[in-house]
Amino acid sequence: MRAIPDEPFPEARWPYPAVVSGDGQWLALVATPAPRDGRPRVAVYRKGDLSPWHVVELDHYVEVFTFHPILPLLAIGTERGDEWERNGELVLFEPEPRRRTSLRFPGEGVTALRWIDERRLEVTLAEPNRCYDDPGDISTRCVAERDEWLGLEDLEGGGLTFGPRVAVEQEDVFRQPAADRPGDRLAAWAAEAGRPWGHRDAVMAVEGLRDGRMLVAHLSSSLLACRSASGDLLWSVPVPEDTFHRSGGEVYVAPDGHTAWVTVLVGDSADRKTLLQRIDLADGTVLAERRVDFPATLVDRADGAWAARDSRDLFPTARWAPYETPVFTPTGRQLDTVALGECDSSYRGFRVRRSPHLLFLQGIGERLFVQGYSSEPCPEKWVVRVAPEGIEPLFPLRWGTCPTGPIGGGPGVFVEDGLGQAIVHVCTTLDGTYLLRRAFPEGEVVWTYRVDATVVGVDAHGGLLHVTTGERELLTLRQEDGEVLRRRPTAVGPHVFLPRCMSVAPNGEVLIGTAEGRIVVCGQEARDPDVHPAAG
Repeated sequence: MRAIPDEPFPEARWPYPAVVSGDGQWLALVATPAPRDGRPRVAVYRKGDLSPWHVVELDHYVEVFTFHPILPLLAIGTERGDEWERNGELVLFEPEPRRRTSLRFPGEGVTALRWIDERRLEVTLAEPNRCYDDPGDISTRCVAERDEWLGLEDLEGGGLTFGPRVAVEQEDVFRQPAADRPGDRLAAWAAEAGRPWGHRDAVMAVEGLRDGRMLVAHLSSSLLACRSASGDLLWSVPVPEDTFHRSGGEVYVAPDGHTAWVTVLVGDSADRKTLLQRIDLADGTVLAERRVDFPATLVDRADGAWAARDSRDLFPTARWAPYETPVFTPTGRQLDTVALGECDSSYRGFRVRRSPHLLFLQGIGERLFVQGYSSEPCPEKWVVRVAPEGIEPLFPLRWGTCPTGPIGGGPGVFVEDGLGQAIVHVCTTLDGTYLLRRAFPEGEVVWTYRVDATVVGVDAHGGLLHVTTGERELLTLRQEDGEVLRRRPTAVGPHVFLPRCMSVAPNGEVLIGTAEGRIVVCGQEARDPDVHPAAG
């Protein structure tokens, strides 16, 4: 696997605080985003060549971290809780031996740290003031003093003792100063090592083109960007300049590979609309625009027809009926509208790639409306096909051995092989997440596979299925029988990236868009997985 762009500090999507040791040998930064297990991390690098050295996993959020003024010793203060309960920890980490020791503070969070000099560490603690009339934190300071700070084995057992507590006013609580933006420091350190570094925004959609180029939709930093096969940035379309504009993270590429439609969310969360822009993929020129009066999610058909459905992605929930779904040609000429009804998060994740049909989930059954607001979900979800003749229900999302309770749709792909036509798609249930192959159009279940993780993307190429999960893993399955042929972490070097989206390029490379703002490319190993079943 390789990462695009190939830059240092892959853990740092945003320019969070970063510090360098007094001896100039080490640097540390907050790893973002937090993984699915929710455990924050601090990444430690060698300063000379920016090679990753160690990741310090923590139980609470990182509030502050600072190196000793001379020694290679990193002090980390953490905190987790709310206005009623708080817990924190002081962690001391020595990079060279990877030695770590810590001291917990039940009921208090560590909000600030400051090395007064080589012998004294000042710690600021905060506990919630549970008085309704005087909310806020109660902060105190204390100082730990030692002649020798390295080699501490057990802080809990008396390895570190503090002087008397001193109360401090909330506005006087010491916060780690920043003479410049943390991102400037990372860029400067990278430049010293002869490497570039820039702020990266989460990748919400990634698509491969036949000529090897890659299209990337970021969360907010750009609407659509194009990179060469080697990863060089060729062009970028900025998000329109407006307070409430941001990328909708949805991309539809026309079958000829010359243009693409992208979504731009307009308005606020309570009344969000969508601007659709058609982009020339040769140079990023905006060719045309269309507007719809709802937050749109896109569905496309292999011959080029595509639709923008009302996703109902609003807060608070919309108290008006859903808009009808317009269907367009690749150039944006509207063909028709269809009434697909309600759509929420359990519907809109269902997008079947490479399908020769426009496929949606639709609620079948009556809904209860109270003062114009739909308060009860449809009893069942069906897979339906939209054609010029209208909406054709195909089969229920729920299958024979499906666990009871609510069911939701997920990403899928249309396949055709010796077993005939089928869709392989995700279903989410209270009992877990399942991947199913269902014969098309009858819906008969050929096989099921329990994923036991949130599925981020599903695609197929050359008889193989590729599935990325929120557990930072890429699975490769045989599409005919669902046998797992290989599973591997979405890792490049020591860093395991968090997937946000996935697609398979025409050449068979798996492209994984990550929360860290990189594209992880899995090349030949994706096309030729091990033939032996994967363990686990």
